[in-house]
Formats: sequence, structure tokens, C-alpha cells
Amino acid sequence: MFNKGLSTVGLSLLLALTVTGCGGSSSDSSPDEGGSDQPPVQQEIDVSGVVRDYYTGEPIPGASVDITSADGTKVAGSAGEDGRFTLSVNRGIARISVNADADGYAESSSIASTLDNVEPTGLELSLLPANSIQTFSASTSTNLPVDELNVVELGANAFVLPDGTVYSGDVDAEITIVDPTSDPSVMPGGYEAVGADGTEGLMESWGAITANFESESGENLQLGQGQIATIRIPLAQGRAAATSPATIPLFYYDDQEGVWREEGAATLVTENGISFYQGTVEHFTTWNADYLYESVDVIGRVVDESGDPVADALVTSQGQDYIGSSSVRTANDGTFHLPVRPNSDVLIAASRNGLSNTTSISVGDTDFELGNDIVLSEAAVSITLTWGENPEDLDTHFFGPENENGSSEFEVYYGNQSVSVNGTLINLDVDDTTSFGPEVTTVPRFPYPGTYRYLVYLFSGSGTIEDSPARVEVSIGGETSVFSPTQAQGTATDWWAVVNFVVDSEFNVTLQPVQEWRDFGANPAQATVSPSALGVMEGNENPAKAQVERKYYAR
Repeated sequence: MFNKGLSTVGLSLLLALTVTGCGGSSSDSSPDEGGSDQPPVQQEIDVSGVVRDYYTGEPIPGASVDITSADGTKVAGSAGEDGRFTLSVNRGIARISVNADADGYAESSSIASTLDNVEPTGLELSLLPANSIQTFSASTSTNLPVDELNVVELGANAFVLPDGTVYSGDVDAEITIVDPTSDPSVMPGGYEAVGADGTEGLMESWGAITANFESESGENLQLGQGQIATIRIPLAQGRAAATSPATIPLFYYDDQEGVWREEGAATLVTENGISFYQGTVEHFTTWNADYLYESVDVIGRVVDESGDPVADALVTSQGQDYIGSSSVRTANDGTFHLPVRPNSDVLIAASRNGLSNTTSISVGDTDFELGNDIVLSEAAVSITLTWGENPEDLDTHFFGPENENGSSEFEVYYGNQSVSVNGTLINLDVDDTTSFGPEVTTVPRFPYPGTYRYLVYLFSGSGTIEDSPARVEVSIGGETSVFSPTQAQGTATDWWAVVNFVVDSEFNVTLQPVQEWRDFGANPAQATVSPSALGVMEGNENPAKAQVERKYYAR
């Protein structure tokens, strides 16, 4: 939980952040009065990461980035041409909010800490592209549609400039639908929330929208005092109108403290076959239709392959039968207490320095203790597939050489979820058959040199892979790559060849994007390739090395 027993006021007092600038600079403390020869204590710490397009994984050059604390102190900067950023802040901050935004995108936010000399690096801020970009006159009443739904309804002369004066020029609007059904991480910050009565807890979502408005000169606009706007939040794809509440609290995202705050309520409406929550707001940010829930703890421990505890590992939950998430860091002894919704199916994932592991559990109405430790393996590769409501079932297929000479392949898929190859257990940790995902494949290490292939197959349901908001996220060596079927070449089929992993004789791994449509039919076995296709050549025991030497993968 974000508070850990502290009141909001008490927490705010702890979050004292001094502006120090950008670019990884640092300042040193003065020597002690006794003239000690000990090196000065570094008072600043770097916070770094990358800003990407959520669907394509492409970096977003020049994205604005800021770090805020509960007392309102802000450090601002921007991402470079590669989407990467580094900002320097005071160490010892219990909770900071790292926010990113860019033209044509909705804001994203990540929560971090600089306590215990932990340097927050490798932050991934993935921005959702705006669904609608429109320009209108501030002096007229306006409806802002996304597809067939008027998502925002505004009166005339509703906006003011940052100095409070009424704005009358043209307004640039960006409207984004935030549907966390397949991936709860698209929600800014997380799911920590504060109710209208001050109650703190976790929330589950029925959908959200982000609305940003700017003047002709690029200044942020907000609703003036006494002005209200009507918003309509499309019901998340993972929700059915018949089983959704008739009224629901509205929460807005507070990017200063990185929490959601309840303000107002919305009513469920269905018109022309579209279900949405309708309510009124007095300011714009990301608005969420949610309920707070009581939680139970998942109790466990994260260890390495030797059984030693892993400190500061990130442990996250993702509801499989509800839309919600939570996260904690492991203690020095590797233990954690992770709050989740009672009586639920939950996906639990642990990660540290690019290593990860995932498991699926069912919890009741009391705390749940994991029977086994979560083991993080060296050189782990994690592959996560998510998609939309249709097609209903997309499947992961992971192939690799099952012997030293690469003359045949093994396959990990729904019909063979765990394969042991040369002492390495490769798992399809999660197989989802009812829309959205995720499906998570974990490769602790690559058992042989050669080429390993990852493909996605359309198993059942209406629609196509190409039309689904499918997304493959590959985490390897602490770096994340994202692949979308919209970038695949050729004529769309039921097989999407996503990426290869090319392993040389020293077990160095090269990520080779494939991004092609393939025609293998309905039988997964037909997706196997011949030894020649794997690069096996006469007199060459290491095909992957030969391919590298030919600079086939040099790019």
C-alpha cells in the first residue's frame, strides 16, 4: 500500500524533494567538522528510464518528463532522441511520481523511491496514443467524440489560462480512452486510491479517459471556477453492462502524489449499443470509474537460483477476474506482503535487474501464503502476450533447438506448457483462453546455441490478429522491446512471426525482430522449420555463430 500506516499528512512531510536539475548531476556534502578524510556523501541520486509508444515500443524523442513529490516540488526535463531521460533528485525520498507526456499521447506515470540508496533506473514509461486530436473555439459549446461516443461535452468559455484569465482562442484537445482490461499497467501510477472519506486502499477499474487541453501557444488549460463538463467513460471491454454497477465513484489521478482521489460519481448508460459511465467534472486529468476494495495479502519470498533472498525485487499483481493491480518491493530477506482483491484469481510476477518469474494463484478471503519461493534465474527472458476481446484466444508458440546440432526443435505452447531441455525448464507460465491475456513465457536460460523463435497463433474467436490490440513485450537483459502486429509485413494470416532469439557459442543473445505473417495452417507442428532454415550447415556445429559471422544479424 502506498501509505504503510502513515497518514496522508504524515507521508507528505516525509516527501521533501529539493529541485536539483537534470542530466545526472550531483552535489557533495561538506566535510565533517573533524576534518575526516572520508569521502563526502552524495546527496543526489539519478532517476532514469525511457519513454516509449505503448503499442510499438518506439522511443518518443523530446517527451517531457518531471518528478514530483507530495509537497509540490518538481524536477523537470525531457527525453533525448532515443527516448531516454535522467533527472537528479535528492536521495532518501520515500515516494516520488515520475510523469511523462508528449504531443499526441496521454500522460503516463510511474511511482519510485530513492530510499536506502536505491537508484531508480530502467523505468519504462509507455504512453498511449491519443484516440482523438481536435481543435475547436473556446467561445463555443463543444462535443468531443471518439468513434461514435461524445466523450467530453463542454460549455462556451469554459477554459482559463494558468493565471486564471478566461481563454477565448482556439483549443487543441487530446482525448484518450484508457482500457486496462488486457494490461492494467496502462493506468497512470497504479491502483492506489483515496476515498472521499479519506479511506486508503486499492481500486478496481471499469474504464478511464484522459483529456488534455492546450491554448494556441501551448499553455495548459483548465476549467474555470464554477464551470463543469460532462464526461463519458466507455465501459472497459472486460466488463459486461449487465453485471456492472448502475452508479460508480469517479476517481481522478493526482500526479503530484501518484494516487487516485475520489471526486463525484457516474451513472451507467447504454445508447446505440454502447455502454459508458456518465458524470460531471470540474477539472481535467485522467478520470477513472472505480471501486475501492478491502484487500488480503499474498505472502511470499523471492530468491535466486542458489536459494539466496533477492532484496528490492519488484513484485506485482494483476487481477485475472478483475481489473486491478498492486506492487511492492521485497525486504532484505526477500519477503513480501502484496495486497490483492479477496476471492480472486491473480497473476503474481517478480522481477529484478531484468530477471523475472510469473505464477498464477487463487486467493480466498484471508491472507494467502505461497507454498514455494519465486525463483529469479540468471539471464532470464520474459515474453508477455496481451490482446483485446476479439479474437478470443491468441496463443503463444516458442520454438528452439532441442539438441546440440540443432537438427530438431522443441515447442512450448498451450499443449506443452513446460519443456525441459538440457537441464533448463522453459515454461508458458500462464495460458489465457478467454480474451485479453496475458500469456507469459519464461526462459531461464537458452540451453543450446541456435535460433529460438516466438510466434503468435489465432486459435479461436472472431476478428484477426491484425485488428486486435495485440502486443508482445520482451524483457531481456534489463531492456524491454515491444512488438505490434500492425508492423508485420505481408498478408495477414493466423500466424504472426514476432521475433527470434539468436544465441551464439558463448551464449550471447541477439534479439532479431521478424515481424512477418506466415501461413502454417492450423497445426502448431507445421510451424516448425527444417534444419536448413535454422541455419544448420554441413561441417558447422554452431549455426548461430556462423550466421553472426556472416553479419546476417549485424544490424
